[in-house]
Amino acid sequence: MNKIFRYELRRMVFSKFYLGLSAVTIWYGWQLLNTTTILGTAHTAPFSPWSFGSYLSQLLPLLCVALLFLVWNQCSNTARRTAVLTTTAAQNPSVYRLVKCGAAAAAWLLLVLLLAALGIGFLLALFGRDVPVGEYVVPALAAVLPPMILLLGTGLLAGQIHASLLFPMMALVFGTGFLPLPDSLDLYSGALFSQYPLTLEYLDPAFSMPVSSVAGKCAMVLIGAAAFIYTQRPELFHIHKRNVPWSA
Repeated sequence: MNKIFRYELRRMVFSKFYLGLSAVTIWYGWQLLNTTTILGTAHTAPFSPWSFGSYLSQLLPLLCVALLFLVWNQCSNTARRTAVLTTTAAQNPSVYRLVKCGAAAAAWLLLVLLLAALGIGFLLALFGRDVPVGEYVVPALAAVLPPMILLLGTGLLAGQIHASLLFPMMALVFGTGFLPLPDSLDLYSGALFSQYPLTLEYLDPAFSMPVSSVAGKCAMVLIGAAAFIYTQRPELFHIHKRNVPWSA
């Protein structure tokens, strides 16, 4: 299974789509750093956790579309036909599917880490020791993990029904970034990083999250996890699932 994981990860990372997307997101990230992040977010310093989180949140619409495309790549008709042969040879098809799904998630996280490293490198070059790199971990995880789990789970479920459902899902997810949603429904945490600091008493406050935002992110994780578990173990939900060849 380790060989399959490495093969799938290498295949995704060196695909034309992934390389092209990486180039576009790196360029866009660089533009954000030079035009938006450098000014600071919500009257905080450019190197504050709020500004770094805002930088990631503005990249998430592109990144989430990329995640759904990776899921589509696993659920397409070509992948399904290949899965019929490969899962027959695999000792444990369930583990095989999980490994391939893990490779897709790893490829996506690799791109996120690349963009995070770009942002940290930019800030370190300008502000040196004033940059609190350790304080970026929590806002980065809060911004990235809930939408990743939600879209990975629901995307796999939609792709299992029909791979073409992922395309309108991509459009919906991308368009969500332009809607003024409340904290509990904000997929990209834009309001959390750009507006919530203004409601706090102190200038340049430490990173924190309102209850509504925490509740919304917990709901995303639970929904995504439930959808993912259903694609793997539908019997746990006491619902009969038609046996359809699936590639993860």
